[in-house]
Amino acid sequence: MSQIRNFLDDLAKMKVFYINIGGGEPLLHQNFFEIMDYAVHKDVYVQFSTNGTLINSTVAAEITKRGLRVQVSLDGWQPSVNNPIRGVGTFQKAVAAIRLLREKNVTVAINCVVTGASIAGLDAMLQLAVSYGAKLRLSRLRPAGRALNQWWELVPSREQYVRLYQWLMRHPEVNTGDSFFFLSSLGELLPGLSFCGAGKLTCSVDPQGFVYPCPFMMDPATVIGNVKTKPLSELWVEAELFSRMRTEEPRACVGCHSYSKCRGGCRGASYLVYGNWNMPDPECVRGEVNDKISI
Repeated sequence: MSQIRNFLDDLAKMKVFYINIGGGEPLLHQNFFEIMDYAVHKDVYVQFSTNGTLINSTVAAEITKRGLRVQVSLDGWQPSVNNPIRGVGTFQKAVAAIRLLREKNVTVAINCVVTGASIAGLDAMLQLAVSYGAKLRLSRLRPAGRALNQWWELVPSREQYVRLYQWLMRHPEVNTGDSFFFLSSLGELLPGLSFCGAGKLTCSVDPQGFVYPCPFMMDPATVIGNVKTKPLSELWVEAELFSRMRTEEPRACVGCHSYSKCRGGCRGASYLVYGNWNMPDPECVRGEVNDKISI
């Protein structure tokens, strides 16, 4: 715990205002609520992501007591859409967790990873969230983890992305973080962050303390240091990779007339697909500088 406290002390010194704790499953950590207490004590705002399977009345009460915000993963509006991705029985468990949390007035967002199969059901997904008094947050499918080998099968087509962009413009109440800003090249800017924040506004720290530009660039080649041996406040300023990500632009994109809107898209997605974060977004919907996708 002393290392975690030191890390949170450093975040407070940096005036970091927000951390999102993901997994795996954060609630498996034996000191989870002790860590949350210390973060709250240091005025570091916390949201954590969970699959909901460990949330019962007791856990929901502990979450309520600390005023934590929770993001529950649900990748479909019904079991037949969600469970093939998340596992048998996960829809019912996630919905039960959402119900328990909302009964205790916990602020809940349902996080749905968008695939080609789920775009047609976004209205139903939003209706499900609203029925429980929860927010809906959509996340982009990145070619990582179990999705790596099936990414080209699951990723939406350009036509589906156009429909998604139009749907998001009609529903500004739906959160996307920095997931879909690359779609702004289709027209007006989507609400939210309009550029990739990796190494600029955000970074990721894994359970061993290694620091990366974002959760989708967790590769030995992109490690900038370890918070156990050097504080993040120093790594953030000194890291050569972060400095490059703050100043370099995807060279192949600079001539595109939509570059001012999408800023080259997601650096993590580029790294995962091409092994080079300085390439155009692999899902560029303009197709003017990168025609790799043919779905």
